[in-house]
Amino acid sequence: MSLIYTVVFLGFFAGGLVAPVFSPLFLHPIHGGMLPATTSMATKALLLGMALAASRLGECFGSPILGQLSDHYGRNRMLAIAMGVNVVGYLTLAQAIIIRNIWLFIGGQFLIGFVGVLLVLVQSEIAHHSTGSEKTRRFGLVYMSSSLAYVFAPALGGHLSDVALYDWAAYATPFFVSAAVCAATMLLIVWRFPHSSPDMPGGSLSVTKGLAEIGEAFQLAPFRALLLVNLVLYLGIDFVFQFNPVYFVQTWNFTSSEVGWFVSYTSLSMVVAQWLLIKPVGRHWAPRAVTTASAIMLGLLLIVLIAPERWSWLYVILPAIGVVMALATSNMSALLSNTAPADAQGRMLGVSHSSRVLGSAVLCFGGGILAGYSAKAPILAGALASFLAAGLLVMRRRSD
Repeated sequence: MSLIYTVVFLGFFAGGLVAPVFSPLFLHPIHGGMLPATTSMATKALLLGMALAASRLGECFGSPILGQLSDHYGRNRMLAIAMGVNVVGYLTLAQAIIIRNIWLFIGGQFLIGFVGVLLVLVQSEIAHHSTGSEKTRRFGLVYMSSSLAYVFAPALGGHLSDVALYDWAAYATPFFVSAAVCAATMLLIVWRFPHSSPDMPGGSLSVTKGLAEIGEAFQLAPFRALLLVNLVLYLGIDFVFQFNPVYFVQTWNFTSSEVGWFVSYTSLSMVVAQWLLIKPVGRHWAPRAVTTASAIMLGLLLIVLIAPERWSWLYVILPAIGVVMALATSNMSALLSNTAPADAQGRMLGVSHSSRVLGSAVLCFGGGILAGYSAKAPILAGALASFLAAGLLVMRRRSD
């Protein structure tokens, strides 16, 4: 199983390398690398939102299809193919930056999102070989591996692309490095990843299966309510990950290295919370109570985030945001799992992921429009989504 955790770490490391690049690439007033300097901030923010949304939209369409293909042909094959396509995707993004072609960049983003099934396929592999508490422990190690990647990768990728700090840096460099990481991961999968027999060899492929399963899930009344809460809560959380860097660049002209440090800093607080707080908090409070309290705290902290005039306050605010996000996501997953039918755990949790990704695509596009009007607007929208999620949980508890 150690090989699986290594594959997860490397896959998320590739994504983390480029995470701090997007906002400075599109929005920095002096060192922007994608759009002409004469482009208005509203247009820059809109195109950034489209680029971010393209990845999520690709994942929404690709995840159900590649999931079915893995059932037909085996998870190890689809993982290797997905990593190979990621290599092409990152090289496409690098070339788009070099020639400053925004539409090629958006296309590359969609391609990477379409094959963004690493976590889903790895979880399926673990579920196939594990049961009971051992499965839960291995799932926890998978999430820890992905979080650890985001502790290190954004800081490194930010420095590789900081053209204001280093003469040798370039915005395309992290994308080339990510392509190399994915190529190495693909070779590792082909060489050592355990071979899995197809779960359902043969059969037909449905491109609308994901949407059909979302419709089925919404027919289950208890799960439908939590599915809506999960969607709204993750809108608040995704606003943090997608638009905190946008706010930093628009407000304080952060370069990619500065964005990278604070993304890594937030991720570190999430890892610490997952390691030290999840178990003791779970022993004393029910998942619903923890999720509700965490959603309220996240909303308040996002409002606090946009209050200071000095960026140094981020050293205090961001770790608190990371802690409440770790508590919210872990306990929201437990709530969904406890509510889903026993014979449909994997399918229902997969549906929650698909609906969340679709919501995130809409969020990125809408957030880009909001950021064109005000740097604070997407953060306030995230706070509103967090408060709404808490309100829905309280209302559902009263109705029960």
